[in-house]
Amino acid sequence: MLDNPTSGVEKEDFERGYRESYLKTDILQSRIAIFLFVIPLVGFVFNDYIFFGFSNIFYGLVSIRLLLLLVTVLEFIYVGRVKNYRSYDKIIFWSVLAITIGGGIINATRPSTFIVSCLITIVSVFIIYLVVPFKLKYQVFLASLASIGESIIILAPSNNTTPSVIFTLIFSTLVANLIAAFSAWRMHSYRKNTYQEIIQRKALQDKIQQHADQLSELVVEKTKDLVEAQSRLIQSERLATIGEMAGMVGHDLRNPLAAIKNATYFVRKKQGSNIDETSYQMLTTIERAVDHADSIVADLLDFSREIHLELEEYSPKSLINYVLLSMKVPSNIKIIQKIPSESVFWVDANKIERVFTNLIKNAFDAMPNGGTLEISSIENGEMVDLSFADTGIGMSEDVIGKIFTPLFTTKAQGMGFGLAICKRMIEAHGGKIAVQSSPNQGTRFTISLPIKNNTKS
Repeated sequence: MLDNPTSGVEKEDFERGYRESYLKTDILQSRIAIFLFVIPLVGFVFNDYIFFGFSNIFYGLVSIRLLLLLVTVLEFIYVGRVKNYRSYDKIIFWSVLAITIGGGIINATRPSTFIVSCLITIVSVFIIYLVVPFKLKYQVFLASLASIGESIIILAPSNNTTPSVIFTLIFSTLVANLIAAFSAWRMHSYRKNTYQEIIQRKALQDKIQQHADQLSELVVEKTKDLVEAQSRLIQSERLATIGEMAGMVGHDLRNPLAAIKNATYFVRKKQGSNIDETSYQMLTTIERAVDHADSIVADLLDFSREIHLELEEYSPKSLINYVLLSMKVPSNIKIIQKIPSESVFWVDANKIERVFTNLIKNAFDAMPNGGTLEISSIENGEMVDLSFADTGIGMSEDVIGKIFTPLFTTKAQGMGFGLAICKRMIEAHGGKIAVQSSPNQGTRFTISLPIKNNTKS
């Protein structure tokens, strides 16, 4: 539960909130009271006629009633337009003050008995306190003003100045004020307590909602951590399996592969120019198959072993040029370079050249009917961003999510280690690799590598 407001600022904020929350209700109640007040205000014109006939006093009282009627109409109109409780209190205060003064003037002309006047005073007090809701101190002031005014009117005639009349009047009006003021205070207190319960309930609901949101975020976060941990576990198990397989099979495979390659070389050398075309093609196929098998073994070994870097300062342009010179570029593919010559970074040249080679070969494979490969770089703070953008067949979202996974490939040949190894090498440099692609819209690989030597080799 919330504590009651103690400081001046807290009390003022609480008062503002409490009054604003009941403003619509107070406006409705005051407009009903105004409507009900109009009935006796107009109805008692006949009573004025009974007392005074068509005399100057009668016309004067009718004028006062018309003024009071105008006040009530204006109050009825403007009280419905107020936007805050301060304006509401001011309108009600001045309206009730005008009605109290006007009513006192009318009552002063009455040749009524002491009892009737006293009852009118008591009723007026209760009306001010309980019928029209507004600020309590304003109610006290107006009720006291009405009581004193009516008492003077009652005591003015000489026949109403006996001690019993004075005592009865003072005692009855005092008790009426006390009862009405206490009732009004209780009503205000009840409404304040109700409002405080509402804001306490809302605060508790907000707190519960906040805890629920935090719990939901925590569940999402923990779920994400579990998924990532599971993914890492699967990845580590896969890497462990690959490592074991590479360790057991890699060296054993290379010996027979070397023997097959040496045998083909011996046959080719032995036959010399006497070898027929069919035999020549078969030997070439064997050699290519051996080279392909050897590259798979090399990928297995590279992926399973720890990466050690030998960092030196190079320019991206020089490494790209070296890679392109060592490759056969298809005649139907155009290469555009947008790499500043002055740009430099610290990398292990052999490993980054392997990354570049892999990305460029993939771009060539993605453009079987020709196209354009744009290679560009830009310095981004402490990083150099290198982009390889082709106009090839592109990839789907499903493929993009798997391309860096070991053993995943979309090619007829290969084991799916190329991009996985590239990713490991780039991350070993403290960099990142990202991909953007859409089917039939081309693909863009972006590598971010540190400019400075921030990685321990």
